[in-house]
Amino acid sequence: MSVEAVTAENQAPPKPRRKLRNYLLDPQFQMKYVGMVVGVTFVVASVLGAFVYDFSTSLTDSMMANELLLDEYQGSASFQQIEERARAFDRFVLISIILGVLSLVVALGLTGIVVTHKVVGPAYKMRLLLSEIGEGRLSLRGRLRRGDELQSLFVSVEEMVDRLRAEREEQIDALDRAIAKLRAGDDRDQALASLEAMRDQMARSLE
Repeated sequence: MSVEAVTAENQAPPKPRRKLRNYLLDPQFQMKYVGMVVGVTFVVASVLGAFVYDFSTSLTDSMMANELLLDEYQGSASFQQIEERARAFDRFVLISIILGVLSLVVALGLTGIVVTHKVVGPAYKMRLLLSEIGEGRLSLRGRLRRGDELQSLFVSVEEMVDRLRAEREEQIDALDRAIAKLRAGDDRDQALASLEAMRDQMARSLE
């Protein structure tokens, strides 16, 4: 076997990249939650940014006034040059605030999608599980991933399924014994009593 073939065999297949739509299992709920978080963050950050910008412009005006007073004695710069430096600094502060607010909004939006995915994902899995239970299939396929929310709820559902399976297995075993006795043709009364007892147990579960 060539070196290239050995290298190709030893190379692990690349992990599939998760796209954003993979995190949106319930877009209506997730985007509603993310929209509220992003909206509140944007409003609060914008208000704080406006206060910061207003304070910065006031500070810049004060500094410009001081430079103008100093310029009267030294003659180092014209009024237009001082004003241009001040306005350039104000623009820098404003752009920094806008970029900061937008970065915060995007970061919180993406974080909200990931966080809600850890809730919606388990809820979606349990919804499928409960649908299967409703159809009479008492089997658990897969578990929640590490880091998913609703772990305790999934454990409760798992325990419920285990109890239902144990009860169903007892019923099947009782049916098998009753059928065997009826086929053998002996002790029909006992077989009938077993069937009646199982029937009563099923009826109690509906009360």
